[in-house]
Parts: sequence; C-alpha cells; structure tokens
Amino acid sequence: MNNKIETYVGFCIRSRKIIFGVEMIERQKKGVYLLIADGAIGKNSLKSMINAQSKFACPFLITDEGVLSAAVHRPAVKAVAITDQNLAKAILSVVDSEPQIKFYSGGNN
Repeated sequence: MNNKIETYVGFCIRSRKIIFGVEMIERQKKGVYLLIADGAIGKNSLKSMINAQSKFACPFLITDEGVLSAAVHRPAVKAVAITDQNLAKAILSVVDSEPQIKFYSGGNN
C-alpha cells in the first residue's frame, strides 16, 4: 500500500476517527465520510457496505485482498469507515496513485 495512504489510515487510528467492521459501520447513524473494504470481503458484508454507501452518501473504495488488513494492522478487519472529513479527503487525493485501491463502481470490480 502507498505510504501516504497507510500514514493517513494510521492518523485515523491514532485519533480514533475510524470504525472497524461491517456491523459497527451499520450501527453508525451519521458522520462517515469514506468507506474502505478489503477485496476478501464476503458477499453479504459487501451488500451491507453498499447500503452504507447510499446511507452516508460517501465514496467507497475497494482494495486488493489483504491490503486493508495490512494497513490497519488487524488481519480480521475487512471493512473500515473514516469519520474525519479532512483525513477522508486526504486519502481520496492520493488514491489515484495507488493501483491496489480503486473506487467501487458496482458489479465485479
């Protein structure tokens, strides 16, 4: 993963501006600015993330398998939500330079 993106995700973790897991994201009422899912996410969890994307009206990124887990240093995590608007913008600004991460466009990515 890009060092900048990993650094921004690290900032989110340290400042507690990140939500781990699909269930916790579903419980969130508002304040989500970016959703990121690992390529190894299950079908039902992916459906929940798509619903969350429409609920929060925010961008949704998909990483290659294992990339997200490595970035957050938690092997079981397959989905996160960024709750800081500025950090979400920073991550989105460098996403184009990273081939392992792409915007979810529906269907098979």
